[in-house]
Amino acid sequence: MMQYLKKYRSVFLALIVALGLISWLYDNAPEPEQSTQQNLAPRVPYTEVIESSQAIPIYSRGRVSASEVRQITNQVPGLVKRVSKELSIGARVKQGDILIELEQQPFVLDIAQKQAELDRTKLELVRVKAKAAVAQKGLKRNATDYARHIPQVRHASSQVSAAEAALAYAKQQLKKTVIRAPIDGKVIKLSITEGEYILATSNVATIYGTDEVEVRLPLNDQQIEILGLNHKGYLGKTSKPIASLNSYQNPTKQWQGLIDRIEGERDRNQLLYVIAQVSSNNASNKSSKSLLPGSFVEARIEGQVINNLKLIPRSAEPANNTVWTIDNDMRLHRKNIELVYRGKELSFVKAGLNANERIVTGSFHLMAEGMKVEPYLANDLALIEHPVASTIQ
Repeated sequence: MMQYLKKYRSVFLALIVALGLISWLYDNAPEPEQSTQQNLAPRVPYTEVIESSQAIPIYSRGRVSASEVRQITNQVPGLVKRVSKELSIGARVKQGDILIELEQQPFVLDIAQKQAELDRTKLELVRVKAKAAVAQKGLKRNATDYARHIPQVRHASSQVSAAEAALAYAKQQLKKTVIRAPIDGKVIKLSITEGEYILATSNVATIYGTDEVEVRLPLNDQQIEILGLNHKGYLGKTSKPIASLNSYQNPTKQWQGLIDRIEGERDRNQLLYVIAQVSSNNASNKSSKSLLPGSFVEARIEGQVINNLKLIPRSAEPANNTVWTIDNDMRLHRKNIELVYRGKELSFVKAGLNANERIVTGSFHLMAEGMKVEPYLANDLALIEHPVASTIQ
């Protein structure tokens, strides 16, 4: 036993010294500082609900096209004698302007021949009537119509009528050698030159009307229902929603139009197209430059007014028809809402919220029912996409 203790004496001494050192450190350790932990409420942004009776703005995009496009064709063949200097691509023309003149000499000759034929048939009619007058003298009562020269006179009269019609037709053909602009418009295609011989019904130019343009705007069924549109094609004058159009190239440019009709066929995405008509004669459009076909525009459409809507930012509603509200004790509560429509920046609520009620905007994670929060006003909802009713004359 003594040998065992002598062998491990150094180990035991080291353990005793270590335990003594630990005991000394424990007894002489400094007192820990006492700190009070504060439970800080998280800061959350909020905005107040606005109540309004208004039309819900519906946004769509489309390409402008001409409302009226005319293919100018000649009705008679002939040699092109003159092409108006105004008939060039991009030029504006007025209704009734002379655009093309064909060589008239063949038609003048045809009129002279038809006139000569008319004179001949009239002379023949006089001769037949004189012969009938002579033949009818001394005829018996039972004489035939042929003996009385009745069919001969009728035939001669018909020949005169045919010659008169032929002469009138020849004169009309002569008038058609002058081709005039059918509408006020702009030339977008020209396929004729002076000295060229053209056949009848040749397409010589294309003009689109400048008084009105159209925009095809795709909408889904919910948007059409909100606008109060039906599926009957053309809309009545009193039920046409207003469409405000903005150019992509210059957003400050705006035009006013009306939704005129709905197309009767869905596209491959099951959307329906409504047609917005924009008139250059509209008082609100006269100060703006012309809206050219081919332009891409964004349309804001306003339909029927809906009463007692609640307006909230889209950031306050996470696409599941619920919002977080803040009560007077600064605690969170989750509410279900009845949503009418989600706009570009606003959601329009029918039921579930009260005017001026505080709702949380922004992120929705780490929130719990009854949680204490420190709210701060994020933005003024009245400044965000608050539609104002437009008027059009």
